[in-house]
Amino acid sequence: MSVLRMRPVRRDLVLPRLPKVTGVRFVEDWIAFDLTNGGELRFPLSAFPVLAAASPELRAEWRIWLDGEAVRWDALDEDISVRLLLTGED
Repeated sequence: MSVLRMRPVRRDLVLPRLPKVTGVRFVEDWIAFDLTNGGELRFPLSAFPVLAAASPELRAEWRIWLDGEAVRWDALDEDISVRLLLTGED
């Protein structure tokens, strides 16, 4: 039988904070996410099949969600997190 031993959390350890989303733009076949650190992340629209299949009007109906940690399209039931954009993990 194995026993899982928990190590105490280091209170002096500071994890880097991910930037937050401040805006979204669609440029031709690309989607661009503006970030609080002044950066921009661009991806081919084809990387997000739900958005690629949506009309331009539905794509324009986004909102910043979770205090900037994600973007949400309510009508499409689609959300994209900054963590997903930067690390590939959601």
